[in-house]
Parts: sequence; structure tokens; C-alpha cells
Amino acid sequence: MSSGPGAVLSVPLLLHMSRHHPQLHLEVSRGNTALLIHALRERRLDAAVVDIRALRPAIDLCISHQVEMAASFMCRPGHPLCSRSGPLPFNDVLAYPIASTPLSDEVARILTERYGAAANPDDMVTLRCDDTPTLVEVARQSDAVVLTINAAGRGLVQLDTHPPLKATARFGFVTLAQRTEVPGLSIVRKLVAELLTE
Repeated sequence: MSSGPGAVLSVPLLLHMSRHHPQLHLEVSRGNTALLIHALRERRLDAAVVDIRALRPAIDLCISHQVEMAASFMCRPGHPLCSRSGPLPFNDVLAYPIASTPLSDEVARILTERYGAAANPDDMVTLRCDDTPTLVEVARQSDAVVLTINAAGRGLVQLDTHPPLKATARFGFVTLAQRTEVPGLSIVRKLVAELLTE
């Protein structure tokens, strides 16, 4: 799983499997999309759940269960930005460290179209990490603002910006098109689809 899906799926998936399918062997690997897809093609993984905006179209990949999840700038309760009324100008958000996982070119375009050149992730993001839960924890313990899917930021406050961000991540379940599925993958696929749509 890439970072966003891993943040919301890993624990519930492992818990479900331990309770309902205790004899089924499940190994969860986390990493960036490019490495996961490479491992999938090398047959070291049976499936990947990734942000499909980071994927190039390819005939050898089969993508199913696509789900869009809302994303926003988020901060801890009690953050100085929380005391402000009304939508926040984007420059006010930039006054604080911005944390994010590496963003796709599509998301970078959305940000710069919405907020201008200052929102280019290469310049805007000052704290970058492949692990979403780590970034969320940094936001919980500091004045950093994290850009992440809302489902991963439990306990954080969504910031209302002007103009509104209105961003989403698009996750999908990816397998190799010509590969026979291993036993048990249908259970994982179904559960992932259910968890992503909750």
C-alpha cells in the first residue's frame, strides 16, 4: 500500500484478517507507488493499493475498486489558524510548515492553479515523508499543517481555505492483468473496497 491507503487500511485489514481468517497468510508492504508497482511487476507482490493518479496507463495493469477520498490542509486543535473566523487566505496557511507525502503532477497542477506559484509542492512542502501517519503525528504535536486525505487525519481540524482546496486522492486496487490471482486475494480485494468506501 502506498502511504494514504496504508494509513487508513493497514490496521483494519490486519484486524479483520486476524479475527475472521486467522489461517490465511497476509503480508502488508508499504512504500511509494513506483516501488510498489515495480514489485508487483516483479511478482513480489500480489496486489497494490495506491493513488492511481501517480500511475502511467499500462496494459499490464488491471485497476479496480477506484475510490476518491477528500483531502485538505489539516492542523491540530488549538493551532493558531483555528482561532481565525471564516476561510483562511492561502498565504496565512503558508506561514506555517507544510507537511505532505510526495504529490503527483496532477495534484501539483491543481494546487498551483488554485493558489498560484507559491503552492508548487517543490516550494510549498517543507516537511516531506512517504509515511502519512508520521506526518499526521507531526501535525498533532506541532504547528505544522499537513496536506492529507481527511480519513487519515482523525483528530485533526480541516482548514477552510480561500479559495477552497476541493482536492481528492484517487485510490485503486492494482493487479497484473495476465496473472492468476492467489487464493485469498478476493477476500482482501472485497475488504479493501468496503473499507475505502466507508
